[in-house]
Amino acid sequence: MKKNLLVTTNRKNENSVSGFSNETVDYPYNKCVVASDASKKLDFLFLVIETLQINATDSLFLNAKNIGLSNDFSSRVQFWKMRCSNPLRKSYTFSSLSSDQINSLVELISLMAEKLYPLIRQLLSSKESKTLNNERWFLFSSRLKSLISERMNMQRTYVATLLSQDNNEFFRELLVILSLSCGPGGANRLKASLYHQT
Repeated sequence: MKKNLLVTTNRKNENSVSGFSNETVDYPYNKCVVASDASKKLDFLFLVIETLQINATDSLFLNAKNIGLSNDFSSRVQFWKMRCSNPLRKSYTFSSLSSDQINSLVELISLMAEKLYPLIRQLLSSKESKTLNNERWFLFSSRLKSLISERMNMQRTYVATLLSQDNNEFFRELLVILSLSCGPGGANRLKASLYHQT
């Protein structure tokens, strides 16, 4: 995952990462195409959210209802089908996400990232003791690897590599993406990273 895909936009309040805004900005996405790794990136971001929060699925559906996305998440089966557009899944559906589905998933990830920001900041912090940070990373990476093993196709080389690596670079990149998805403009920053200009 390349860092240059993380496109930033101006924040209304540079000193704040709180106060989720459901406000959207019209960008010329009609001149863009969905990135080939968009479904994979979104699915892995949800895996990180599930790693950070117990019973995250229930919370996801409740928050989707609270921000008016109940029609997009009318059932767990529909949500599962959207996530199975990730080609690394065991149950890959050979489908692609529509622009509306991407918008809904982005809004939900941004909201959940906002709520989980204190935990995300702890994992990314360099101010705490190395021992404490290592303990947190061990618990986080162990849980995330368990979810990956459970849901992803273990015959894929990419998946096997993720589970064998000890440097957690990819997991750290996912946490950085979630941190950038918080606050005013967060949803737009995440959405911008899912498109390529044609």
